[in-house]
Amino acid sequence: MKNSIRWRLPAIVLAAVAVLPAAVRQITPSVTMVSGPVNGLLVTHAGKTLAVYGDPREKPSAVQKVLFTHHRRDVVWAGRALVEHGAEAVIPGGEQPLFADVAQFWNRFQKARFHDYAQQTSKILTSPISKTTSVRGGDQIEWEGLAIQVLDTPGYTRHAVSYLFEIDGKRIACTGDLIYGDGKIFDLYSLQDAILEAKEDGYHGWAARGADVLASLQKIAAWKPDVIVPARGPAITNPQDAIEKLTRRMRAVFASHYEIDALHWYRGDERMRIQTSRVLGTQAVDWMPMAAIANPQTPDWITSIGNSRLIVSKSGHAFLIDCGNQKILSEVKKLNKTVDGIFVTHYHDDHTNMVQSAAEEFRCPVYSSPELREILENPSGFRMPALTTNPISKVSVVTEGTKRRWNEFEFTYFYFPGQTLYHGGLVVKKDGGETVFFAGDSFTPSGIDDYCLMNRNFADTEKGLLYCLTLMKKMKPGYLIINQHVAPAFRFSPQQIDRMIENLRQRTGLLRDLFPWDDPNYGLDEQWARFYPYAVEAAPNASVQMEIAIRNHSPVKRSYRITPHLPEGWDGPRTPITVTINPREEKFVPIRFTPAKNQAGAHTITADIAFDNWDMRDWIEAMVTLPGSLAP
Repeated sequence: MKNSIRWRLPAIVLAAVAVLPAAVRQITPSVTMVSGPVNGLLVTHAGKTLAVYGDPREKPSAVQKVLFTHHRRDVVWAGRALVEHGAEAVIPGGEQPLFADVAQFWNRFQKARFHDYAQQTSKILTSPISKTTSVRGGDQIEWEGLAIQVLDTPGYTRHAVSYLFEIDGKRIACTGDLIYGDGKIFDLYSLQDAILEAKEDGYHGWAARGADVLASLQKIAAWKPDVIVPARGPAITNPQDAIEKLTRRMRAVFASHYEIDALHWYRGDERMRIQTSRVLGTQAVDWMPMAAIANPQTPDWITSIGNSRLIVSKSGHAFLIDCGNQKILSEVKKLNKTVDGIFVTHYHDDHTNMVQSAAEEFRCPVYSSPELREILENPSGFRMPALTTNPISKVSVVTEGTKRRWNEFEFTYFYFPGQTLYHGGLVVKKDGGETVFFAGDSFTPSGIDDYCLMNRNFADTEKGLLYCLTLMKKMKPGYLIINQHVAPAFRFSPQQIDRMIENLRQRTGLLRDLFPWDDPNYGLDEQWARFYPYAVEAAPNASVQMEIAIRNHSPVKRSYRITPHLPEGWDGPRTPITVTINPREEKFVPIRFTPAKNQAGAHTITADIAFDNWDMRDWIEAMVTLPGSLAP
């Protein structure tokens, strides 16, 4: 990736980023809020204590019962120690497998992470909390004379609940990650999901559980709490106002998204109406007019084969754009052309599954932007949507702006972070003829392709779709755009490009209001911190080299503190490592460890990531497999 740096300084450095102490606040005489990376709400009555979320302090209080609102490991850690010391764990019934049966999840995920179109966050517990009591909306927890109401509040997770109770004359709602501070939400990527009523899968369901968030917030508002204590962030003492702000902000962001949504072309008005009404109600969407369709729809020197395109020269030679399945490869072979090369627009499996086979069949090179090289050559090293299991053995990189002649055509290569961060583009100009921009999946005639938040689509502070549109705006008008999933070629007018640019610029401001981060990309990019490679096979007692990549989305230089968590008996770093990163840059920090003997199977390791006022526990994970049979 551009602005990515492999950090080759000594691997272990004492942390220079201070751990923020937990702050204690009295909500009522009987209720104490312990603020930390995750809040702990402690309710004391008759000499006994109940906790919601847990207690983030190093030496937590002894409690009888811990109420968990949702399963995310970056929140549940605050209550785990209490449960291990005898407290009863109360969990949402709909999320019981994600507390108790996590080994099954991780064993299945070894394969399920490839060709993944469900698009759920993998911030799952790495070890179970098995002795639990399940509750659901409508249940009431009786504890020492206090009645605690359970309310189903899905949104941040599929089956999250909230806990409502009145004590000392105050109505207190514990809502998990449903809302943050004064009308904000922690991120949008956690809301990606299927939309069943629109027959939409998770990959295409942009922040789909945003509708659930808004519905759940209305249920909280109807209860009229005096205070909301979220899982993270400050206590909310003006709940109605904060809920109204978050509702308004989310609807503004969704309206902006839908106005230039590429999915409108694929799904049509009725299915899109179902999607938009879930969040916007009866509010009409100001759709951008569709782009003009080319006439003829495709130049005669381009052959469409599934979602690939073949450029055919009058010399009889050909150049292939993507190759995602066996049928495409077979059809190209039937044409009996000499294929001189393959250009890969982006890493998704439906564009790359058969690229290596095609390269071997036609004995030709494979080209891509340098930013794609690692994910094409080592897809298993990443945690991204729609990964192929078929790596490309050798990719010839072509840097942005590179021009080359190929028969009667001029090729110009670009880095084009549109539908995904790992994306390129190719402009092909025929001598005396058309100019065609092979833009991968980044645009349809209705707009931009950002409907899967896990694809890492950055807001305009960094290179993303705005960067792509700016590049297109600089090109000489009249060129055709080809998306391999769209049958006709099409053209955006200068006015349409300007509209999309203005939309994205305005959306960045809307996202700043929606998120608590100092840059909105933290709320869009689940992979701003990640292990690389994501999965490794290792031998017991053999040293393993991995890296932790951190992308500083902040507008200023930041120091990040990394604390790895390894299984018991493994030899490796357990104290914090600190790295300083310039704004908008990514650094790779080396991590070396040695697994213990006699621990065959799949293991999931994690790391905490902290910077500025943020401290995210168990935030990232990687999978390490040791020889031997996996657990059933």
